[in-house]
Amino acid sequence: MDAFDQTPSPRDADVRNDLGQDPETIALWLALDADRRSRDERTERLRAMRLIGGEDDAA
Repeated sequence: MDAFDQTPSPRDADVRNDLGQDPETIALWLALDADRRSRDERTERLRAMRLIGGEDDAA
């Protein structure tokens, strides 16, 4: 038995047709995933700017 989960995720491009899901549902999940990634990137940039500015991130 394989220890890794082999279940495809909805964001995999080649899986979209195999899932048989509504294309609008898949588009929604892709948009939500992109939004989450952009928020993570903005948070990291803000943290880096604070560190460069001399602010203590632990405070």
